Amino acid sequence: MSATLTIRDALQGVNAYPVPEAALLSTATRRGLSLDTAATADVLSGRDYRLATADVLAWLAGAPDVSQGGQSYSFTDAMRAAFRSRAAAIYAAEGEDDTASGTTYGYKGSLL
Repeated sequence: MSATLTIRDALQGVNAYPVPEAALLSTATRRGLSLDTAATADVLSGRDYRLATADVLAWLAGAPDVSQGGQSYSFTDAMRAAFRSRAAAIYAAEGEDDTASGTTYGYKGSLL
């Protein structure tokens, strides 16, 4: 009997950080995915899964440093910037607005 990779497994595999189940569930729900769905090649290459991956990367960019079961998880500023950059690239490739990532552009005043 072979194990079947699910959407949950695939999203958790984006990084070793222990992303809470609630964050994964809300991401999957927002993207129209079920965490228990088999992660087939078609699903993993689909727009909804790619956007869910970007959502997880954006979430990781703001994730707190944690210690769990004797294991510590922390990210440097460069790692957080890389997560944001990867997420923004996926959003752009999929034609999605990435302002939810916290980056806003526009007129900031003449005295900057």
